[in-house]
Amino acid sequence: VSEMQDAKRYREKWDEEKQKYTVIPDSPEVVRVIEAAKMQSDRIYTQGLEKQKAEGYKMVHDTPLYNQCRESAKIASDYNYKTALKEAKEKQYKNVHESPLYLQNKLSAQLSSGPLYVKDYEQQKL
Repeated sequence: VSEMQDAKRYREKWDEEKQKYTVIPDSPEVVRVIEAAKMQSDRIYTQGLEKQKAEGYKMVHDTPLYNQCRESAKIASDYNYKTALKEAKEKQYKNVHESPLYLQNKLSAQLSSGPLYVKDYEQQKL
C-alpha cells in the first residue's frame, strides 16, 4: 500500500513540476534544428522529391546579361580561331624540311640514336 501511495505522490508531484517549466522560445538555432529533424524524416524527404518529379524541370529563361556573355564568348572564340587560321596560312611551308614539326622529329631521332649517344658519351669521358 505504501508503494502505491508513493507512486501516487510521485505522479502528483510530477504533474505539478511539469506545469512549472515553460517552452523554449523559438530561437533561430532551435528553429534550424527542428527543420533539420523534419528534413531527416524519409517521409518528408520523399514527399518533396515526388512533388519535384510531378512539376518537372523548369528551365530558367535566359537573362539579357547571360545572352550578352554567351555572344561575346562566341565572338572571342571566332576571333581566336580566325587568327590562328590566318597565322597557319601565312606560315605554309613550301619545303617539308623547313617545318618546325619535321625539325623537332629530326632532333629527337638524333638524340635517341645509339651511335651518336655512345660517341657523345666517349667524348665526355675524356
